[in-house]
Amino acid sequence: MRTVTKIIVMAGLFLSFADAQAQRSHPIDARERLFSEGKDFFLLKNYAGATDKLEAFKKAELQTSLDSKYKDLIQEADYMLAFIAFNEGKDYATEQLEEFLKTYPDSQHGDEACLLIGKGWFERAEYQNAEKWLADIRKDALSDGQQDELNYRLGYSQMKNGKLEEARESFGKVGEYGVEYTQAAIYYIAYIDYATGKYDDALKEFNRLKRTPEYREKSDYYIAQINYLKDNYDEVVKLADRLLRTYPKSENNNELYRIAGNSYYYLGNQEKTVEMLKKYVAGTDKPGRGELYIMGICDYYLGKYNDAVEALTKTVTDDDETGQNASMFLGQSYLQLGDKNKARMAFETASALTFNKKIQESALYNYALLVHETSFTGFGESVKVFEQFLNDYPNSQYSDKVNDYLAEVYLTSKNYQSALESINKIRQPSTKILEAKQNVLFQLGNQEFTNNKMEAAIEYFTKTIEMGNYDPEASANAYFWRGESYYRLENYQNAITDFNIFRNLSRQNSSDTYSLVYYNLGYCYFKRHDFQQSLVSFRRYVTLETNEDSKSLADSYNRIGDCLFYNRQFAEAETNYTRAATLQPSSADYAVYQKGFVLGLQKDYTGKIRQMDRIVSDFPESQYLDDALYERGRTYVLLDKPQEAAQSFNSLISRYPNSTLAPKAGVQLGLLYYNDNQLENSVSAYKKVISDYPGSEEAKVAVQDLKSVYIDLNDVSSYAQYVNSLGGAMQIEVSEQDSLTFLAAEKLFTRGDFSGAQRSLVSYLNTFKGGAFSSNANYYLAKIAFDEKNYKEAKRLFSIVLESGDTKFREESLARKSEIEYMDKDYAPALQSFKDLRLVAETRENRLAALLGIMRCGQFTGNETESLEASGDLLKEPNLSPEIEMEARYLRAKYYLKLGQSDKALGDLTALSKDTRTEYGAEAKYRLAQYYYDKKDVTRAEKEMLNFIENGTNHQYWLARGFILLADIYIDKGDDFQARQYLTSLKRNYGGKSEDVDRMIEQRLEKIKTK
Repeated sequence: MRTVTKIIVMAGLFLSFADAQAQRSHPIDARERLFSEGKDFFLLKNYAGATDKLEAFKKAELQTSLDSKYKDLIQEADYMLAFIAFNEGKDYATEQLEEFLKTYPDSQHGDEACLLIGKGWFERAEYQNAEKWLADIRKDALSDGQQDELNYRLGYSQMKNGKLEEARESFGKVGEYGVEYTQAAIYYIAYIDYATGKYDDALKEFNRLKRTPEYREKSDYYIAQINYLKDNYDEVVKLADRLLRTYPKSENNNELYRIAGNSYYYLGNQEKTVEMLKKYVAGTDKPGRGELYIMGICDYYLGKYNDAVEALTKTVTDDDETGQNASMFLGQSYLQLGDKNKARMAFETASALTFNKKIQESALYNYALLVHETSFTGFGESVKVFEQFLNDYPNSQYSDKVNDYLAEVYLTSKNYQSALESINKIRQPSTKILEAKQNVLFQLGNQEFTNNKMEAAIEYFTKTIEMGNYDPEASANAYFWRGESYYRLENYQNAITDFNIFRNLSRQNSSDTYSLVYYNLGYCYFKRHDFQQSLVSFRRYVTLETNEDSKSLADSYNRIGDCLFYNRQFAEAETNYTRAATLQPSSADYAVYQKGFVLGLQKDYTGKIRQMDRIVSDFPESQYLDDALYERGRTYVLLDKPQEAAQSFNSLISRYPNSTLAPKAGVQLGLLYYNDNQLENSVSAYKKVISDYPGSEEAKVAVQDLKSVYIDLNDVSSYAQYVNSLGGAMQIEVSEQDSLTFLAAEKLFTRGDFSGAQRSLVSYLNTFKGGAFSSNANYYLAKIAFDEKNYKEAKRLFSIVLESGDTKFREESLARKSEIEYMDKDYAPALQSFKDLRLVAETRENRLAALLGIMRCGQFTGNETESLEASGDLLKEPNLSPEIEMEARYLRAKYYLKLGQSDKALGDLTALSKDTRTEYGAEAKYRLAQYYYDKKDVTRAEKEMLNFIENGTNHQYWLARGFILLADIYIDKGDDFQARQYLTSLKRNYGGKSEDVDRMIEQRLEKIKTK
């Protein structure tokens, strides 16, 4: 076409130049000759020669005058040069033509120049610019051939610019002056009619073109498309078959596969449908959703369930009728493949859509059954879905079955709160439902107990008991666990009552729980100092317990030994301590210590020393080490071995200076040196007690004993000088009034008359400033204030006791002071108080409280290293309560994760994740799965999360995070269906108000949608 255009334009130029020459009559000069030669070269298409001559002509003319007589020739030269640049495809040709029009706006070549510019934009496929230049050309200024070309190019540009009606009008004018563009124009007119829905007009035009080889394939292709749109499916498959055979490599074949496949579907030929559509899908990156749907359901009916799944999973992306139908077929396909989990998710999607009520009913029923069968109760679905079905379809043919299933679900549900809420909606519950309710109440109590919420647990256990005996086992077990709850709250009498009722009700005399009730009873009586009943219970327990590795068994023998010890049956006590040590050698320090102590009471001093030596050598971290050193020293004194005794006392003082036994050992050491006539050493020992433990009872004793030493040294003046140096800090002589006044107040305190005691103790302190019993009085007043929850006053008084230096009350004062500071959220001082308590704590209870306080306060104050160390020390403790163990593991794991040391957190996360009823366990389960995911072990991560869903949890935020993690896993695997299903199920069922969860759901759904 470009060659024809050039010929037309050249013909126009011949006429123009012939006319110009005919008008000349003057002689030709050199400049005219250059123009004439340039023109001749131009007409001969010698564009290089023409360019040289014309450029030389213009240069010669410019050197003369711009207003010369050759002005018209210059314009002609400029046009020829612009034409040559366009013909040779120069980059600047369009700009040169536009410059020509700007310079010569009235040129007779203006329309020809516009045509050239429009053609240039057209050939670069810039149809907006092409239309702009072509639309304004005066057609009568062009030759006939030029007008035909103009109409064609203008129509094509308009069509590309979306102006179909204008384009059709332009194409309709093609052929008035020639035939070159006629067939192409007819084809585009037919295409425009097809695109605008004028199918009959388009068919007429396409049929005209079928005889033209150039347009035969395209015409038949669009004829097939029109027949498809007009539902003439027989014609479609005939034409498609012929076209596919005739043109096997045509670019239109993929679309032919599509319309042929759909036509075969509507004609009822499923095999040919699948054959065609599979070829269509294989040939495109983005197959149509409708075609995938049709292919999927045909595969389903043909029994090709894997193929059906592959197709249908790509069609359930939108919440519309197609998505609902596809989800239903997808669920059925998964059922045929035995994958109930994926079937459940597909039915859930179909049941949530309302486009087809019959499909919704069937899908909801199938979903309900599969939730029940797969124990999928992540967010209470098992209860909710059956409830929803009965509410939405009360007259369904499936209603009776659903009612029966609902009763079963109540008994197996792990989302107990949802189950209880559902049961409470039933106006006339059956016996089976009431049995389920009793079990649900018991499980809720157990859940609260596991989360260390004892008051709430007692409330649920009480409700379980009040229901009677619909579920006798749940009723009996409720007594046991309510007793456990009372025990944790130190309500031992109520605990004893419940444990005894359980013992009488339980028919499982060989069960672990039945034997354990005697262990619990033993402790209840032991805590109440009823050692006789405690002894009976522990003895009963050890006869029932068959597992000799049980820590409770060894512990029971220790308590039996203690009870016998309090009853002064020392030989039997020793036997039981020996038994305890044998059962648990690694944690036998208490048993060994107690055995040594009772051997001493039986005057077997050598045996006692042997046991104390064993504490020192075998249990270097035992809390009884200072006790063992002290008792060993005292025993050596009895054996008249002063050197060995002194060695033990000195070892105790140097290793455990904060022990309450250290000042006692110091007094013993001073007495030992005095009796051995080592008077100077005796003075040093007593003075060390006085200086290191001022205000203590031992310091007072040391001052008194020191007097005898100085008398023997015949240096009473030095003693007087030393005592005077102590000033008022050490009261040596206690007046009778001081003593009697305090004892009267103390008597009121011990009788429980705290109001009277408080008045008397305050009066004592006001009367005897710095009295001998000031620390005692302040301690009792602090305890009264603490019990009355006057924590500010209690803290002030405990601080005074600690400042007095009296070691007798130091441990308990630190314990209460740190507790108050922690309750007040004054974490920095609390941390220091807990650290101080750890140094002096001699009771296991206070030692554990100190470690727990350090661990918690360390987190709040940023001292996470100390928190980490404390959690590790806590976890070394034997017989640690499950609640404290979980908290310690949790904080340690969180600290390691924060440091990026996830491998160190693995053990704690694994241990915690075994019980997802607790919040610690639920979070640990999620973080364990996240750990494996981060390690690229997606199989293990998926397994952990599916197990999490199966076990369920009441802490649904972490389960929601787990669903999102599962979606990430499936996105990584390329399984967008499962990823989407977990996300939509979470979106539909998660009841929490968590913006981060909502945001993560939408982010991932968008990621799937845009893949």
